[in-house]
Amino acid sequence: MNILKKIYVMVSLKLCNCIYRIYSYLGDNKPLLLLYTDSRGTEIDSPLKQRNPFYSYLKYFRDYKVDYKFCPYKFTSILDFLEFYDNSNKQYNAIVLHCGIVDFAPRPLSSYNQMLSLKFDYLKGRGWLEYFENRTDFLDEYLGEKTLQFMSVAFVENELIPLLKEVDNLIYVGINPVLNYWDGNYWRKRPSCINQQLVQDNLMLQELGGVILSSWDDLNVKKFTVDNVHYNKLGLEQIGKDILSRL
Repeated sequence: MNILKKIYVMVSLKLCNCIYRIYSYLGDNKPLLLLYTDSRGTEIDSPLKQRNPFYSYLKYFRDYKVDYKFCPYKFTSILDFLEFYDNSNKQYNAIVLHCGIVDFAPRPLSSYNQMLSLKFDYLKGRGWLEYFENRTDFLDEYLGEKTLQFMSVAFVENELIPLLKEVDNLIYVGINPVLNYWDGNYWRKRPSCINQQLVQDNLMLQELGGVILSSWDDLNVKKFTVDNVHYNKLGLEQIGKDILSRL
């Protein structure tokens, strides 16, 4: 992307975000909703759509004032949500957490170490490094490297879920299965063990409830996603309706 196009995209996104926030905050009596997502919160097939509120499912929350965070970091994690929530002084009437795939999907060891370095200070401050250092629970190899899920089952069970249970009015949005025989518009195969991410996702849903996507069959994965992970317009509309039914 050349420099002029980058500037155009940046200005366009700032304008879209400004317009949406003004619209969302019209009416002082609306309840307050927090939407915190990874890259799955908006369409991704164009830079103008990524992190753009008009290409998300925000239209289903018209009865709320919405604070939204669309993929604020390279590795947007549930850890980032927890840090944001702990530092917020707002009282939310509902919180939609659409994160987890970054935490639960198997990733090459080099990517794991990069993510760990970015989250290190937060993990150290919470006393959680023992769950993330000196790991031996490797999964299948991918791109010539061993793979790891960033969050182990033990961490999810012992630390993460108990904390999330303390978050009032939380709606967790789950993870759909990945089809190993279909890549959509993704440019390479994903790890053969990719659906191991559904183990932690299932634990979250069992304890927290939420929007279940793991029940999608092959037809729905192809219908609602562009690459097994990120959603098209139909997929985002389906998730928006599912969330709305729980508000």
